[in-house]
Amino acid sequence: MKVCGSNVRRWGAGVAGLVLLLVAGAAWAAPASEAKATLTPERVPGSLNQALAWYRQARVAMQSVDDGSGFADTREDKQTALAILHRAFDVARAEAAALASEPSAATAESDNGTAPADLNAKIRQDQQLAERLASRARNAPASQRAALERQAAAARNRLELDRARADFVTRLQQFDAALPSAPADLTHQIQALQDAVPELRTSSEAAASAPARAEPVVGTWPLIHRLVTLNHARGTLDDLGGATTARAQSVDRELQAAQADLRPLFTRLRTLADNPGAGGDLTADEREFHDTLQRGQHLAAVVVPAREEAALLRRYVGDLQEWRRAVEGQTTQVLRGILVELVHVVIAVAVILVGAVFWHVAVMRYVTDRYRRRLLLTARNVVAGAAIALVVTFHFTSELATLVTALGFAAAGVAFALQNIILAVVGYFAIVAPNGIRVGDRVSLQGPFSYVQGEVADIGFVRIKLRELAGDPPQPTGRIVVFPNSVVFTGSFFKHPAAAAS
Repeated sequence: MKVCGSNVRRWGAGVAGLVLLLVAGAAWAAPASEAKATLTPERVPGSLNQALAWYRQARVAMQSVDDGSGFADTREDKQTALAILHRAFDVARAEAAALASEPSAATAESDNGTAPADLNAKIRQDQQLAERLASRARNAPASQRAALERQAAAARNRLELDRARADFVTRLQQFDAALPSAPADLTHQIQALQDAVPELRTSSEAAASAPARAEPVVGTWPLIHRLVTLNHARGTLDDLGGATTARAQSVDRELQAAQADLRPLFTRLRTLADNPGAGGDLTADEREFHDTLQRGQHLAAVVVPAREEAALLRRYVGDLQEWRRAVEGQTTQVLRGILVELVHVVIAVAVILVGAVFWHVAVMRYVTDRYRRRLLLTARNVVAGAAIALVVTFHFTSELATLVTALGFAAAGVAFALQNIILAVVGYFAIVAPNGIRVGDRVSLQGPFSYVQGEVADIGFVRIKLRELAGDPPQPTGRIVVFPNSVVFTGSFFKHPAAAAS
């Protein structure tokens, strides 16, 4: 009775830890009917690969937030993601250990008497029995010989059957030996996956310095670029939030499955602890208790990191929601900044247009000469258009050096392509200079191809029109001659005095 009492106390102490785990896990897990014991060698690497895929997505999303927010410090969230990955590897190792603690096929064969050693011993016994019966049948009297021969034949049949079983079991063992061990293979796979993550081997990221605070963004194009980056970051955070929620649900299912595996073990351990030797074999019950307790401890080692991983994932979901609200706030600020920049452009253009209107009113009121009025109004249009173009160009340009270089090359190309037109425009200003000509003046022009005398009919920006005069005294011929204004630089230009013209 003392031995039984000490066994009960010793076994009861071993069960206490599992009881605490089951009670503590009740708040985290669903009812037992919703969880299934699905711990298989195929599930362990599959779950670990899902955790790795989630971690890669989390790192990409955090980098996107760093680039989009401009002021964010995501080091803490990166460390949280790394801690979640650590717990996933802890869970995988604990599950591999739990799988390794399950009874193997070789143990089952040994318990069933089909181990090679047991079969070989039985073959030797059957062979000795068959030889002994055959010897007795040869020396027995005729009345007993038939019965002994039947017994000897039965012994030989059992011997052949045992030899066939031994050969079959040996072949199975050779085949199993050629296959990799599932727990060992799982351990190697887990280690290989962990080696593929550099962050798990170094702590340099934890000691990284805080990112420098970004300078405020100024300018319409930088703000638009920032807006696009923030929209991309928001979409990335939404995707990561969905992936994190799915991962949390998967971890919860794994936790429920581990607790579902623990419940029948706990029931059996409680039975063995309360009634040791109830089956008639105290040694067998004690061995079963220790084996079951060991497996329960391995499964309990799965529950603890799984609960930590689930808690970290729920915390990470909350952090992602905070990041999304921060990104939305930044997006609102950027939109407000773009609106302010556009208002500045509208105000500048409005000021230029109002100035152009005042220019037009002043010219129409104070300039009576039709020619000078047209000249001033044309100048107004040129000045207003150039001012608006400069305002828009400099407002939407953040790199002035690049703009100046581009404008320089563009101006060189335009000047080369429009050199004749530019020369004609310059000739226009030479013609309308104070000592130039006016409409109605009589002039003589010696162009590249002909000599023309006539009366100025019209002076344009590019061309000058003359009414041709011929004879002595000069009389209109009725023809209109058109010269480019550049003739003042490429040909001869004569202006007749007013007396001569009259």
